[in-house]
Amino acid sequence: MSKSVLLTAAPEDTEVFRDKLEEKPVSVLHYPLERYEALEDNGDILDALENLEEYENIIHGSKRNAQFWVDCLQEFNKMEEARNQLNLALNQHTADFLEEQGIPAVHPHSEGKAINLLEFMLRIKRIGKTLYPCGDKTAEDLPALLRELDMEVNELVLFTLEGPEENKLEEYRKDLATHQPEFVIFHSRRSVNRMLAAFPNANFDDPYIISGDQAVTDKLEKEDITVDEQAEGSWSSIFEIIKEEL
Repeated sequence: MSKSVLLTAAPEDTEVFRDKLEEKPVSVLHYPLERYEALEDNGDILDALENLEEYENIIHGSKRNAQFWVDCLQEFNKMEEARNQLNLALNQHTADFLEEQGIPAVHPHSEGKAINLLEFMLRIKRIGKTLYPCGDKTAEDLPALLRELDMEVNELVLFTLEGPEENKLEEYRKDLATHQPEFVIFHSRRSVNRMLAAFPNANFDDPYIISGDQAVTDKLEKEDITVDEQAEGSWSSIFEIIKEEL
């Protein structure tokens, strides 16, 4: 019998994870509580696009970062300039997307960890000025690591985080009211706040609660939600937990 999993992360963050779940006897209750929108009329973005040749590296920390970056390049006709730079991708999923857009991307390590990419940059001596397209609500590891080594990095904010529109949120609430998921995934600290606000009447006592990492577990404990198992900070580790519990 199929079991259900409650998932609230953005679609682009969970493509690989959801593809893997399709191979298991699991139904996904996917109610994205995170929605990303591009910033408009931003002088910093225009300045970076006009001066791409100043950057030794462009680092893409996620597929979402890369998607918004490619949108900017296409809007301002800067794809060719971006192709001429060294484009580094944190994971294979992101590298594949860039390649599909005609941007050659180097993906140095299968684990997709910031420290691995940093070690690769040091090894090939690409330690000059770095452009890091990103959003405004997520702290990412790699820019901080670069700064610790006194490397110049421009975290270029391309998009902002919003919640679902009210009519969509109401759809999620009605649908969840008809289901009782066997697994509930809290993938980040932010997801704890958003899920509790979106689903104030949800039952978190009976499902198997999966925490994304220690920080998420700590926050859930403050909300009196018992964590059944803690992942290792990645979607692949969350998948392994579900696979073992099926």
